Order: sequence, then structure tokens, then C-alpha cells
Amino acid sequence: MRFIDENTANALTGSRAGDLIRVYAWYGGKLSFPDPLKVTSWSINWDRSRQVSQMNVTIVDESGKQAPWLLEDPLGVGGAELQVIYQVGSAGYVNLGWYRITQSEPDDQWRSYLIDEKGRINPNTPIPKDKRLVSVPGGTVVQITAQDRGRNAQSYRLLAPESPPGSSPTIVSEIQRLMDGIAPVVTTSGVVDRAVNKSLVYQDDRLNAVQDLARRILCDVRFNGDGQCEIYPLTAQSPVWTVRGGPEGALVRVNRSQSLDGLYNIFVVEGTATNGGRSIPVTGISQISTGPLSVNGPHGRVPKFYSSPMISTQAEADAYAQTMMSTQLAGLTTDLKVECLPNPAIQQGDWVTIASPIVNGQEALLSGSVKTMDLRSAGSTVGPMALTVECSYTDVQTVMGGVNRG
Repeated sequence: MRFIDENTANALTGSRAGDLIRVYAWYGGKLSFPDPLKVTSWSINWDRSRQVSQMNVTIVDESGKQAPWLLEDPLGVGGAELQVIYQVGSAGYVNLGWYRITQSEPDDQWRSYLIDEKGRINPNTPIPKDKRLVSVPGGTVVQITAQDRGRNAQSYRLLAPESPPGSSPTIVSEIQRLMDGIAPVVTTSGVVDRAVNKSLVYQDDRLNAVQDLARRILCDVRFNGDGQCEIYPLTAQSPVWTVRGGPEGALVRVNRSQSLDGLYNIFVVEGTATNGGRSIPVTGISQISTGPLSVNGPHGRVPKFYSSPMISTQAEADAYAQTMMSTQLAGLTTDLKVECLPNPAIQQGDWVTIASPIVNGQEALLSGSVKTMDLRSAGSTVGPMALTVECSYTDVQTVMGGVNRG
């Protein structure tokens, strides 16, 4: 969760108007302009399944002086960054992040005038004698695409294969080393560091190596409001926000989605054993026999196949089929589609509780991890925030089984 002071946090659930963002341009560690850029529209999307988040912003400059021509211009793509700050009405502010400009498209406007200039001749043009055509800047609209500092890590590919150096490297120290010069690295509550295997080899993609290291301690990485690379746990955490409706609430609406795709209930693992110099196929099968995905229920029979030359015994095939089944059951989720008042302190990966209204005047309290988050402008202010909250299907079953749905 991004840092937010108590007064600003209290303002999130009250009546507020005039939320906006302030965007400052930086280059080489220096502020390019003393005032924030004039922003007319913007959107930022965060997605836990993507390594890099993206911002789209439209900037208007009446003078035309901010329009980029060179890579090193303040709004060029040669290293310029946008510092994005969210202003919560008349309360405080929240740092949303730092975004590297990756695409910049200016649209210059010009006004043409004929002015007097005695003795001027304009051969082969329709401009009369004693007149001169001048063009005056009419302002510029710049369409910018920018991405968080993860893009810098993606671009800075490893020059050669690397292994953890030093005598006792850890997961966190290795991530810090790989991100050195790109972004500071911090950890959130719930992250448990451990030693890293020195025989590990990283190749090519630096950000992939960082994410792989984080996954080894059941974590992932994101870039917080201060531009830091933040390691956060993927395991269940205490919710940092409860979203409910009512006069002092933030919830606008909540829906959910289901998909038949991927709902397997038979897991078939194939390999090859050797007996007396002969190759013999081995097959392990596990089936879900209870619950809504039971092979004997209305869901039907939906097999998933896996084959590997690494499976060389019947025991290995059986064990892997059992693992596939357990993974399927543990990974069942229900996605809640939430529309609510904006809370700029929330990040992808945060745990929140949604008070979902149901029939008979009740509400179901469902907690899950923020999978996607979308913030965007609505005229001169900020529109509702869209969240996708991923809840464990087991938790949904437990909660919904305890309420009267009519």
C-alpha cells in the first residue's frame, strides 16, 4: 500500500470533490519545469500479471515550448521521467509513482498572419508585395505513453550470464544488486528473506531474474509511489482497506465473473520407464471426486494432459498427477469486478475486503488480492476506480454458504 497520512485517508470515505493528479517532468535527476505540466486527460493501469505498469497522458502547452524534438528534451524519450502525485480533494496527496516516457507525439498548432514589410518581394508565391507571412505558435498537444521503472530494468538486459557473488548472498540482497542504479529496493511486511543458491545462473532478462528470485520466497515485485522496487508477499495478508457502500462508503458496484476454461478434473501424466533395456510408457491419473468439479457430477469430465521425459517411474507419474490436482484445487478463484471511489494508496497485490451486497439486505465480506487496478480522469477530476479482486474459491464457498441468498 502506498503511503497515505491519516488525515488524507479519512478524506477518502467522506464527500470530496476536485481530486486531480499533478505531473512533473524530470530529466537527469533535475526538475525540468518549476510548475506541473498542464494535463487534460490521463489513465494509469496496474496489472499483477504484467511486470510493468503504464500511464497515458495528454499534455497541453499553449506556448509550444515543451514540444519535444530531441531525445534529451524534457518530454522526449531519452531518459525523461514523469513524477505523478495524486491530490485528494482539499486534503493531502499520495505519490503514485515515477514513469519513464516511452513514446511522445506532439501535435503543434500554428497561426499564420500577413504583416506589412515595405520593399519585400515574394516571387512565385501568392503573397502580395510589401507583405510577409509569419507563423505564430498556437500551442501544442503532446500525447505521452510512460511506463514505471520496471521498463528500465527490462531494457537493461544482462550483458553476460551471472551467478550470485559474495560469501552469503540472500534473495533480497541479490535483487538489490540486480536493481542497483535502476531503483532502490525495499520490502513490505510479511517478506521473509533467505539464502540464495550460489549455483543459480541468470541470463538475458534482468527483470525476469528479479521476479524469479522473488517467487522463490513466495513474493513478487512492484514499483511504489516513490519509484522504489518493492518486494511484497503473494501469500494471504491482512486486508488494508474495506470497501462497502452507504453514505460514508466507497463502493459503487460489485460484480463477478466465471469461466469454464481451465476447470479440469482429471489429470493425466505420461512418462517413460526403462525395464530390461526396453522403454515402457507409464501413466499416472488423479481425479477430483468431490465438490462442484467432481468427475461424477454435472460438470462432466475434463482431462488435462502432461508429458515429460523427466517422468521415469510409475511413482513419479502418480505423484505429479496428484500435484497437478492439488494445484488446481488450491488455485480456484473468483474474480470480483469492483467499481468504487478512488483510493490512490491501493496497489496491485494489496489485500482488500469487499462488502458485497446480496439479497435480503445482507452483505458478504469477501477478502482477496488486488489483481488489476485502473485510475483515469473524468473531465477535470478523477473517475471511479476499477478493481479486480481475486478471492479464493474456498473462501467464497465458506462465506456464501453462511448467508441466506433466498
